[in-house]
Amino acid sequence: MARVFAGLFSLGAMAIAAAPAFAEQPRPCDRACLIATSEKVLQAMVAHDPHVDPISPDARYTENGQELIMPDGLWRTLSRAGSYRLRVADPRTGMITVFSVMEENGVPINLSTRIRVRDRQVTEIETIAARPDPTVFGGLLPHPEQLKERPEFDQLLAPAERRPRWQMIEIANTYFRALENNNGSDHVPSFDDACHRIENSIATTNRPQADPSKPRTAVNMGCREAFAAGYYREDTRLRGMRFLAVDEERGLVQVNGFFDHDAVLRSYALADGREIKVARTAPWTWMISEVFKIRDGKIWQLEAVLLSVPYGMKSNWDNGWKMPSPQEELEKSRL
Repeated sequence: MARVFAGLFSLGAMAIAAAPAFAEQPRPCDRACLIATSEKVLQAMVAHDPHVDPISPDARYTENGQELIMPDGLWRTLSRAGSYRLRVADPRTGMITVFSVMEENGVPINLSTRIRVRDRQVTEIETIAARPDPTVFGGLLPHPEQLKERPEFDQLLAPAERRPRWQMIEIANTYFRALENNNGSDHVPSFDDACHRIENSIATTNRPQADPSKPRTAVNMGCREAFAAGYYREDTRLRGMRFLAVDEERGLVQVNGFFDHDAVLRSYALADGREIKVARTAPWTWMISEVFKIRDGKIWQLEAVLLSVPYGMKSNWDNGWKMPSPQEELEKSRL
């Protein structure tokens, strides 16, 4: 715990220290500038042309964790930009992350795109593309084309409902601390009563039961109830959580990272005594990009783009504010 609080204080200091460096840019980019720049990048991807202003000729690009030379990957396969957008714009760090629905060779996909702007030039582009896969969510087939914008994410908070950025990051991080080896009782996050989560265009909380005669599962519960039930025990290690963009006026925090599942645990008991059997037999990892909406110190809305990647995969990026994983720290101490 002491290590976590030490991290928080250093986090606050880092945020304050970073502000002057970005303020001194010859051509600073405010929120409107970041949004306009992100749209130019998305349209350039659809046009298969990275050689357009404001993309720097030296811009670095990764796709699903792999470094590529543009134009390659999505720069060749995207065929249309849909209208859906969820943006977290942070002029203080020159970062903007956009969740969008795009078409890849005519097939809708969920896309997270993080863009770094310095001196009004795009210097970094990090994408996570989640293609529809019915095996990911227990047979539920994602339909990105049906995803609708939630006005809550763009809603300005009243001044009394806002929190400083370091505190917003700590609140979002309580979600990951509770998710790691979740047992229903340790580190339950502070959730708003109306908390709702969507992942790859699928609601993974508050879903109506298809068969009321069967027991409710995590997807049928609210955020608080599902965590308190202990449904996420097999999320054994959360690594490399990079908090990349914060919008204090709207209460938004965006983070990229990895969820490891070591497949050692084969079954576990929920808080009510029911036994859950783990279906996957081999270790696997989620690559995730997640946005939190925090209102009055509570997690209100969540949305994520995620995909299954090789177990233990590392990030190609070393940016953002980092928060420790208790499990990772424990494992390091045993080496």
